[in-house]
Amino acid sequence: MAQFIWNLLLVLFTLLGLPAGLAWLLTIVNRHTKANLVNRYGINSQVYLGCLGIMIHELSHLILAVVFHHHIQSVRLLKLPHLNQDTGAPEDLALGYVNHTWSQSSIYQNVGNLFIGVAPIFGCTASLLGLDALLYPGLAQAIFRLADHPFDPDWSGSWTALTTNVSSWWQLLLLLILTILIVIGGFDLSPADYQNSSLGLSTMLIFLTVATIIFSIFDQQAPIILKAITSFGFTLAMILGYSLLVSIVVMLITRLLPQRRR
Repeated sequence: MAQFIWNLLLVLFTLLGLPAGLAWLLTIVNRHTKANLVNRYGINSQVYLGCLGIMIHELSHLILAVVFHHHIQSVRLLKLPHLNQDTGAPEDLALGYVNHTWSQSSIYQNVGNLFIGVAPIFGCTASLLGLDALLYPGLAQAIFRLADHPFDPDWSGSWTALTTNVSSWWQLLLLLILTILIVIGGFDLSPADYQNSSLGLSTMLIFLTVATIIFSIFDQQAPIILKAITSFGFTLAMILGYSLLVSIVVMLITRLLPQRRR
């Protein structure tokens, strides 16, 4: 019984707790970034400087909504917010939206709400890693070298990859600009995103508990499965940690921006 409880806690922390904590930190940091921009340059500045991230954010919702067979009602990947909500519609202040419905009787679609809600965190992270691989391969290699062995990171190999595969100045500049456009608009999960995720959380908890009971019964296979789960979870955490680091840098940059002249 004690071993099962330990296995369950490890699984829940690795697959739910750790990613959720990092997603929450990403949301807080990027809300501060948007607030810095709005206070200095007006409400539309978050759209102008975060347009790429906003579109990736909404596209991530859309892709996973389709994967989990949700019915798509309306989609808008990018829009300017309105200060006066004349219509009273929640979309007035939104920077984009994906409205979808699902069957309450479908376990698959209900679990999908959890992944659809947090999809932008992973969509934006994947986009950043893709840009790194394209414009600064050494940075991508350094991240993956650390992620391959989360309990025994290859620090020397990661540093070697980072310093020996340096791109040209224009590639680094382009990477910086695109990274800022993604970070500013992409990582901020809305209250609606969290609400949608909570709808699938209970079902996911039940599934993970049942799965842990099943593999805990088989003593010989349990350590192998746990190792695979923890490796995957901490790899994901390291990649999300990279996104968080980038987000903090962008937040600090926006805080140092000069105030708009009135």
